[in-house]
Amino acid sequence: MFRILLVIAVIAIGYDAIVHQGAYTRDLWYKAVGATERVVDEAKRVGERAPDEPPRSQMN
Repeated sequence: MFRILLVIAVIAIGYDAIVHQGAYTRDLWYKAVGATERVVDEAKRVGERAPDEPPRSQMN
């Protein structure tokens, strides 16, 4: 199943590269990078807020 999806992806990327000069592939790549940057920035903000909270103690 994975091989079939990989072949479809390669054909789609190749078609985009030949017919559209990679416009759709570039657009998807930029969207993925932007989403990753937003997630990393949010994780940094959450990490900065965490020291304000007192540490939780374990109940035995």
